[in-house]
Amino acid sequence: MREYALLIDGETPSSAETMTVHDPSSNEPVSSIALADESDVTAAVEAARSAFEDWRTVDAVDRGDYLRDIAAELRNRKTEIAKRHTEETGRSLSDSERSVEYAAEYFEYYAGLTHRITGETIPLSGKEFDYTRREPLGVTGHIIPWNSPLLLGSRSIAPALACGNAVVAKPATLAPMAIHELGRAADDAGLPDGVLNVVSGRGSTAGEALVANDDVRELTFTGSKAVGLNIRESVSDRLIPLNLELGGKSPNVVFADADQEAAADGAVKLFSNAGQSCYAGTRLFVADDIYDEFIDRVVARIEAMDVKPDPNETDVSALISPSAQSEVDSYVESAREAGGTVRTGGRIPFEEGNFYEPTLIEDVPDDAAVACEEIFGPVLTAHRFDSEREVVERANDTEYGLYAGVWTSDLDRANRITRHLEAGTVTVNNYASPTPQVPFPAYKQSGAGSEYATAALRHYTRVKNVRMTIDERLR
Repeated sequence: MREYALLIDGETPSSAETMTVHDPSSNEPVSSIALADESDVTAAVEAARSAFEDWRTVDAVDRGDYLRDIAAELRNRKTEIAKRHTEETGRSLSDSERSVEYAAEYFEYYAGLTHRITGETIPLSGKEFDYTRREPLGVTGHIIPWNSPLLLGSRSIAPALACGNAVVAKPATLAPMAIHELGRAADDAGLPDGVLNVVSGRGSTAGEALVANDDVRELTFTGSKAVGLNIRESVSDRLIPLNLELGGKSPNVVFADADQEAAADGAVKLFSNAGQSCYAGTRLFVADDIYDEFIDRVVARIEAMDVKPDPNETDVSALISPSAQSEVDSYVESAREAGGTVRTGGRIPFEEGNFYEPTLIEDVPDDAAVACEEIFGPVLTAHRFDSEREVVERANDTEYGLYAGVWTSDLDRANRITRHLEAGTVTVNNYASPTPQVPFPAYKQSGAGSEYATAALRHYTRVKNVRMTIDERLR
């Protein structure tokens, strides 16, 4: 098995405890990962704090060059990193290669913005002159999820570094290898020691130690609502910025005048990564006039999907763990008990790995667990609706508000609906993945803060105002 040590201040110290990472497609062991304890996290934060003092003074253009070098190193090692990503997530090698490319694009995007982190001048009367500066926060902590670790880690680490912060990253215990590979790529690219540190470990030890450390001046967390709220409570007395992405139960709304072929393709995007995505469109609302015909199209697409043990042959990848597989199956059983009809799927296909059939469920009430709780699996619920007002009310009837999709050929309707949907992002006639150039805000219980785009630059800096009196006399 491959072995991964911690990365602290450019060194790889030994750890007293390790854990084994398993391939979700087979549950076979693939690597041994060092587990950080509280002292390791403290050492990583101290290294980052020390490195920050020099890193913050590096010319902005030079910081951008470092980020470009990291992007180049990721691409140079794409095949190797993608293999590790596939082994820990169960995604296909081609999918993992795209993740490496997306990660490189994040570093390139923010490399191009380092010299655009600017303040403003403010005119005052008389002899006063006022201007603002945007300054880095210091040590930023990044608690990274397992469902797309390299992409989701890069989307916050890249802007944090671009702004002049030093980073301590804690990858998920279920999928830590890709973030360790990112740490190695940054080291090979020449990033100064201590600017990026990687401390794999359990949430109850390494995660809590990172959250509790007073020298951490910002925290980014992607994961469950419960953990996110605990983090917010833990740091409430420190008043530090938080970036929390806590899940979703996104509606996908199809009107009778929609392009049904395109809308059906958009509906089944849910099954990418086996539904293990925070913005997945898990609730499908279809106008009653076209419901039967449209659901037939969706079912045909689902039933054409292959589920195979080989991650490079299957259309629906494995769930991350046996417990995740069991939880998805429990949700489907609860839907049956609530009177739902499993139109297709709804079974564990074979004993090997953590796979679950892509599933569509009809006839469940909106308040059924399967229709209102985040499942994080390949399960889609379908619902009829009659009017715009009705579907907006039902789509908004959730504690989450991350993403939503609208399908219609009526531009007036599209504008009406997008204004009333309570979601940070609303897509129209597509269900596109987030990209670096656009913000990714969250409404309601889906989170706080905003990843992506220039919003991240504002998040990872703070404003300093400078006000001075100027002697205007010529000499």
